Amino acid sequence: MPFSLNIPQNTPAPKKPWPKRFPVLLPLFVFLLLIIGYSLLNRSVAPPLIGIIPIEGVILESETIIKKIRELETNPQVKGIIVHINSPGGAVAPSQEIFSELIRIKSTKKVYASLSSVAASGGYYIAIGAEKIYANPGSLTGSIGVIMQSFNVQKLMNRLGINVEIIKSGENKDIGSAFRSMKMAERKLLESVLEDTHRQFVNAVLENRPIATDRMRFLADGRIFSGKQALQHGLIDGLAGFRETVEEMRNALGITEAVQLYYPLDKKDAILSMLDLESIFPIKKTFTYTGLFYLGSFLNY
Repeated sequence: MPFSLNIPQNTPAPKKPWPKRFPVLLPLFVFLLLIIGYSLLNRSVAPPLIGIIPIEGVILESETIIKKIRELETNPQVKGIIVHINSPGGAVAPSQEIFSELIRIKSTKKVYASLSSVAASGGYYIAIGAEKIYANPGSLTGSIGVIMQSFNVQKLMNRLGINVEIIKSGENKDIGSAFRSMKMAERKLLESVLEDTHRQFVNAVLENRPIATDRMRFLADGRIFSGKQALQHGLIDGLAGFRETVEEMRNALGITEAVQLYYPLDKKDAILSMLDLESIFPIKKTFTYTGLFYLGSFLNY
């Protein structure tokens, strides 16, 4: 009788489907699909946005505002931008930088300015970078001028018996010093700087507003105007509050449905706002009040 030996052969086990082999990946995959689907759906049904950039208080720097402008520029859902200004003005360079940024961006997106209680001097400088400017009848604007302020505490120092020794590398290095009287030559030098800066302001207004050159002599002597007066002089385009300005932009964009207002958030501002550090330590506003300013005055009403 023939002898046979049956040796079992190792046959590969059938592979399990990948959901059973990797049970953790399935819910993650489904979750990812849901997120992508929600994002696409939300993008398709989300209302058009109008970006709002508030500019409040004395203008001392520009980088925060410029970051917000560029964020709105790159957001495809943002159809237009409204700069909501409530500022008496501020330092020259930051005002010019924000103005230049608005000039640049308005070639790709509509930019309007809405003037609140006050948008004077540097605040108005920023506004003329917009395509259109709207103000309330009682808004204060204008103040087209430049100011430089310094203190003279020489008599007080003499009374206290305090002498200040100054070592400088050049004749004008301590110009504007609070510890001595200003020389006539120094005053003339500073006046020439102010005149040049004022001329830059005037030229910016002439290039962006429908105002004749001879009229600017009257308008650019530092005086303020109400919103109603500003409209008569061509400094603004219309009388409207903030919500009315939003409607003006919505109509200009040809949007028939409701729009959503979008405020770009700055992380640093959000943290400072929560901590309310500026009210506790107003150091920045106290010790940066020096140099050239496009600065107007507050008027309570």
